[in-house]
Amino acid sequence: MPEGLRRRRALARDDDPPADDDFLFHLSLGSELLVQNKVVEAKEELERALSVRPRDAQGTDLLAGVYFRLGVYPTAITLWRGLAREFPDDAVLRVNLGLALFKTGQPDEARQHLEHALSIEPEHQRAWGYLGLTLWRLGRLEEAREAFLRGGQLSMAERMGDALGGSDAPPPPEPAVETDAARDVEVSAVRNAATEAAERISAQGVSLSVEEERPRGPSGEWKVVETGADPLPRASAPPPVTAATPPTLAWLTASWALALPEDTPLAVGAEGELLVCTGAAVHSRLSGLRAVRGPLRSDPVERRSRGRGRGADEPLGGKDDPIVRWRGPVAAVLAPPEGLRYHALRIGGSLLYVREELVQAFDDRVGYESGKLPLAGEPGILLSFHGEGTVVLRLPRRPSGLEVRPDDEVHVDPRALVGWTGRLFPSAVPDPSPASAPLAFRGQGVVLVT
Repeated sequence: MPEGLRRRRALARDDDPPADDDFLFHLSLGSELLVQNKVVEAKEELERALSVRPRDAQGTDLLAGVYFRLGVYPTAITLWRGLAREFPDDAVLRVNLGLALFKTGQPDEARQHLEHALSIEPEHQRAWGYLGLTLWRLGRLEEAREAFLRGGQLSMAERMGDALGGSDAPPPPEPAVETDAARDVEVSAVRNAATEAAERISAQGVSLSVEEERPRGPSGEWKVVETGADPLPRASAPPPVTAATPPTLAWLTASWALALPEDTPLAVGAEGELLVCTGAAVHSRLSGLRAVRGPLRSDPVERRSRGRGRGADEPLGGKDDPIVRWRGPVAAVLAPPEGLRYHALRIGGSLLYVREELVQAFDDRVGYESGKLPLAGEPGILLSFHGEGTVVLRLPRRPSGLEVRPDDEVHVDPRALVGWTGRLFPSAVPDPSPASAPLAFRGQGVVLVT
């Protein structure tokens, strides 16, 4: 078993449930795309895999490598930091994290992780080489020389010796500038990680068509990854990769089929679509409907207010695009309006107040009442939700929340208001400051804006 494969298998938790087919499909496809150096497409597939299984360490490690290859170093660092905390004795994680920190101009922290990696694997020559670069950046030339020697980089060690002897030496490499050699090294590292992941998935019965990993040379065959060092030959061209076998039609139709758990009648799919599947009933707008199984049986629904019952000639959701009650059994797919996204949430026994125009759907386990937002001129229509079910909103972006405390008040631009939770009391402000926020909230809760 290759050393790298053993390390990848160590990135797993004892309480991890078995991986399902949906996760394995996206992870395997992302791995194959990595092997082919299609990093943008690989990123999309790995993110889909993690949306199914967000705690998977293997997928997170691969995705961090993709972000590193794309140059999105802060995100790669964040992902690798989290994995390093959870798997502190994984030397390769420490090396990857150290390299990413070095490239973003953080040599002190990079040194700590590289030294930690070497405390785990003292003969890890690539870690010695990167440590030499980091120590050079920190001006510790004698230690850098020793590190380069341990890493098998004799020319770099000689350069440090010349600098210590008073000879002119160029400054250490700048971390933010890549060379062609650096890109070759990064592609090679990503290919190796992807091949190991593909082998891991194949062992679980998922058919892949990737080249088997070839025997590797000593780990000391690293290359300087930044400018300022001796010119080094470019890495040799990677071996050809056998084209991936296209997935079968049966596999694709099974993976794309609409299927939701029994207690989840509404959910947002991987591509942002709204999925409906229930034997009971849901309330939803018809706008965005792309497909429905069988005849859609629906009934009009009116706004309802406490003490007044249902409002005559006031359809829920408004006259132009009303929210109607779909009677099950029903299965359907809806797409969001242009520029908007669906956001699904479970009420969970709490109260949610939200502007009616932002509501797309809710299931039959959710109770609602209608109200009006206190504003000058035409007041906005609000819905208050309670119960244990799911509500789906349609928003331009994910909302942000600002806590309202008992001794403070929060002023809000009504155009940005999504709604609120908790015991809050909105009121119009006669002379607001700032003028763009004429709506004040008092009490205790959270205001949601977008």
